Amino acid sequence: MELADVHCHLNFDSFNRDRDEVIRRAKVAGVVFLIDSGFDYTSNERSLRVSDNYEGFVFSTLGFSPNRIGKSDPRYVANQIEENRDRIIGVGEVGLDLKKAKTSYEQQKEIFLQFVELAEELELPLIIHARKAEERAFDLIKSRDVTAVFHCYTGSTSLVGRITDAGHYISLSTLVCFSDNVKRIAEVVDVDHLLLETDSPFLSPVKGRNEPANVRMAYETVASLQGVGVDELAIKLIKNAREVFDVDI
Repeated sequence: MELADVHCHLNFDSFNRDRDEVIRRAKVAGVVFLIDSGFDYTSNERSLRVSDNYEGFVFSTLGFSPNRIGKSDPRYVANQIEENRDRIIGVGEVGLDLKKAKTSYEQQKEIFLQFVELAEELELPLIIHARKAEERAFDLIKSRDVTAVFHCYTGSTSLVGRITDAGHYISLSTLVCFSDNVKRIAEVVDVDHLLLETDSPFLSPVKGRNEPANVRMAYETVASLQGVGVDELAIKLIKNAREVFDVDI
């Protein structure tokens, strides 16, 4: 069974002491590749180093979180993404956050659209961080020439179909293992437009730090909710991940 963790943060300091072992456990769990995502200039640089160190298994996406506005310069990040176009497989995480971000929606929107345009220009998938702003994010990208992945989706079930009908993807995190809301999403989402992630080191389904090996638990939970075998689900989702991110392994 081949699995992918399409969004994690192995670049975090919390993995410095045992990153090799974390990678080993992921492989034992069936993970054949994972995607490490940056969210500002510094984490992007760290992500590139991690993907270089685990070439062919870890891939990078570079982004600018709305929670970093005022703390990091999005212009430097845009240049960083352009300069590393051949080393990355996506733009993000980028987006809107009306739950935690300290800046206005209008300012977030302006910066988000700059990265949407960049993803279009570079012909890369767009990884969207949207908190309490899923509808707004979808409205901003639905007519754009880009494939979007709604990372760690926790929005309404009514929006799920509109996102997938437009050709975009829902990525569910390991929250699906214990969140009733995310379980309801997993029951209705079209698996042809579904991806799974851990968002490590966050959102662990077990006590302590989350890690990519735990994505297997998300696969098992979603398979049960969809009423299919986990092997059958894994075949569909690894195909989705390879197609969205153009990973040929």
